[in-house]
Amino acid sequence: MAISEIELRFIVNNIKQVIDSVYYVSNISLITKNSLIIKFHHSQKNDVSLLVSTFGICITKYKYSIIEDNDILKKIKTYLERSKLIDAFVIQGERIVQFVFQSIQGVKYYLIVELFGQGNIIICNDSYKILNILNPINVRHRILRTGLKYFPPPTRGIDPLSITYADFLSLLDKSDSENIDLKRWLGRTLSISKKFIELAVHDSKISNKKIKDLTPSETKILFGVLTSVIRNIAAGVGHEPSLILDENKNPLDISPVIPIDVDSKYVKRFSSYAEAIDEYLNYTILQNSTSRNSELEKQIESIEHDLDEQAKAKELVLSKSNQLRNFATLLMQKASTGSFSSHYASSSSSSEQAISEKYNDQPLTELLNEFGAKIVSIKGKDYLEIMGEKVPLDKGNINIPKISSLLFNAAKEMERGLTTIEASRARLLEQMEKIQKQKNKKPLSEIKILTNKEWYEKYRWFLTTDDMLAIGGRDSSSNSVLIRKHLTENDYVFHAEVHGSPFFILKNANTKSVEDISQSILQVSQATVSFSRSWKDNLSSADAYWVYPYQVKKGAPTGQYLPKGAFIIEGKKNFVKNLEIKLAIGLSFVDERPLLIVGPPQAIAKRSVCLRKITPSGFDVVKASKKIKADFVEYSLKNEFPDSVINHLKNLSIDEIVRILPVGQFKLLPIEKGEFKHEFNVLQQSE
Repeated sequence: MAISEIELRFIVNNIKQVIDSVYYVSNISLITKNSLIIKFHHSQKNDVSLLVSTFGICITKYKYSIIEDNDILKKIKTYLERSKLIDAFVIQGERIVQFVFQSIQGVKYYLIVELFGQGNIIICNDSYKILNILNPINVRHRILRTGLKYFPPPTRGIDPLSITYADFLSLLDKSDSENIDLKRWLGRTLSISKKFIELAVHDSKISNKKIKDLTPSETKILFGVLTSVIRNIAAGVGHEPSLILDENKNPLDISPVIPIDVDSKYVKRFSSYAEAIDEYLNYTILQNSTSRNSELEKQIESIEHDLDEQAKAKELVLSKSNQLRNFATLLMQKASTGSFSSHYASSSSSSEQAISEKYNDQPLTELLNEFGAKIVSIKGKDYLEIMGEKVPLDKGNINIPKISSLLFNAAKEMERGLTTIEASRARLLEQMEKIQKQKNKKPLSEIKILTNKEWYEKYRWFLTTDDMLAIGGRDSSSNSVLIRKHLTENDYVFHAEVHGSPFFILKNANTKSVEDISQSILQVSQATVSFSRSWKDNLSSADAYWVYPYQVKKGAPTGQYLPKGAFIIEGKKNFVKNLEIKLAIGLSFVDERPLLIVGPPQAIAKRSVCLRKITPSGFDVVKASKKIKADFVEYSLKNEFPDSVINHLKNLSIDEIVRILPVGQFKLLPIEKGEFKHEFNVLQQSE
C-alpha cells in the first residue's frame, strides 16, 4: 500500500486537530529500526501517541514494545523532547510530511518523513541542515546525508489539489496524439491512487475510452468529478473508511472510500479513517517484525553452518597432526632397529617407476602405504608427501632424524593454526548470541491497546457511596497540580493531621449539605489518612480534617517559604477523628473497561465485582502486588468471569498495581464479593 498525497493531507490535518499547542513531547521510543512513537503529554487531556514510520504516520491507540535507540533516534530525542508541535504539512506534489517542532528555547526543528521508495526519516535544524538521516541518499538528482541541506525530489507534474481546468486541458492537448486510455493517462499524469481514478471515472459515467476520443463536455464533467473526489478525500467529506482484505482476511490496502471493484466480503469498515490507518500500519509493522525475525533466523542458520564447518576443519587439523606425529614416531622406531637402508640408488628421473626403483625398500614402502604417504619428485628434487605436507629428502639419502623432526614441526604448526580457528569460532558464537538476543526480544505482536483514561486517573481517586468523585495527590508535585488546577469553589479539601499527607478533593461537595454527604466526608477522610505517612508507620488510626477552598492559600506569607505541594490553611478545620487506617482494592469498570481501584472499603465494595481489604504491616509492596494479581486471576477463573476481564487481570503489570497502593507494607484479607452486579451482568451478556 502507498498512502497518496491526498490521503496524507487528511491524516496530517487530523493530527494537527488532535495535538494542540498545549501538548509537548514527553517521550520518543523506537519500536522498529524504521518506526518510532512520539508521546505527547497534556496537563488536562489524555496523552497522545504519534506513530512515525517509513510505512506511514498516524495517531495510534497501540502500545508497542520498544527496542534499543539507534543513532537517528538519539538525535531526535536530543532536539525534540520537551518541544511542542507547532505545525505539520504535506510538501506539495509529494508523499512527504514535514513536522515543525519548537523547543523551550524557541528553536525550530523539522522532522521530515518520506513515504516513497524505501522511506526515510530525517531530522533537520531551522535552516534545513540535516542533523541525522535514517537512509542516506546518493542518486543522480539528489544527495542527502548528515551535514548537507535537505531538499525534496524534483517536482513531477501538476499538484492534483491545485490543478485548474486550464491545466487539465493543457495536459490533454500535450497527450492527444498518444493512443492511451483514460484511466491509464490519469494515473500517469496526476499523482492520484488507482482507487480514486476508478471512483472518479465511475462517478463521471464516462467509459474508459482513449483520451483522444473525449468530447469537450465529457472532459468538463470528468474534471469536475475528479477535483470533487480529490477535495472531498483531502477534507474528510463523504469518507467510508475501510480496509481491503485478502483471501486470508489480512489487510491488503486501505481506503477512505470503498473501492467500486472490491467484493464487500473483503471490506472491513471503520468509523474513521484515522482508526483504519492505525490498524493497517499496526498490521504492517507486525508483519515487518515477523520478516525481521525470519531474517534473524537465516543469519543464525548461516552462523551455525559456519560453526559446523569450523568444527570439521578443527577435527581435520587434529587428525592430520596426529597422523604426522605417528608417522614420525614410527620412522624413528624403525630407523633405530635398522629396518631401513640409509642409502638409495641415484636417479634423475621423476617417473613413479624410477622413484619406486630408487627407494626400493620393503619396510619403507609398507610404512608409506600404511599412512597413505609417498615419495614424489618435483623439478628434480625428492619429497616425502604425507597428509598434504611435503618434506624434502636429501638426494640418495634418507635422513630419518631430520625427516622426523620436520614432520613434528609440521604437526606443531598445524596445531598452532587451531588458535585461529578457535578465535574465529568465539567471534561467531558471540555474534550468534547477539542475534539470538534480538530474536528473543519481546515480539511486537505482544502489543497493548492504549485506552483513553479520564483526567483524574492520573491521581488517586474513587467514587464515594454517594456517587461523588474523590481525587488525591500521589506526591508533592501532584498535590500542587491538584490544588492549583482542579480545585473549584464547590469542592471540599481534605488533609490528614500527620506529616506526609496527600491532599484530597471531594468534587462538588459544597452543592449539598454536610449532613447529606456525611458518608462521603467520612470515606474521603479515611482515604486521606490511609494514603498518608500513617500507612508506612504501621499506625492503626489517625485524624483528618476538611476545609473550604477559600481557606487554602497557595502562596506563603511575606518572608516565609512553602515547599512544593504545601499550602497554608486558614480558619476553622473540620476534624474527623480516630479514622481506621484501612483500604480495599477492587475490580471495577469504567465504561465497560475493567480496572483495579483502591479506596475506603465501603466505597470500593459498592463499585467492585470483587475486592480484598488491606491493612498496614506484612508483605512488602511488590510481593503484595504479585499476590493480589494472582489471587484476583484465580478468583475470576473460579467464578467464570468473561474472558476479557480474565485477560485484563493476567496482563496487568506489577508496576500498575504498585502504583495504586499506598507506600508501606500490606496485610491482605481474603477476597470477597462486591456489590457491583447489574453492570457486570450486562458486560457478561455482551461477551
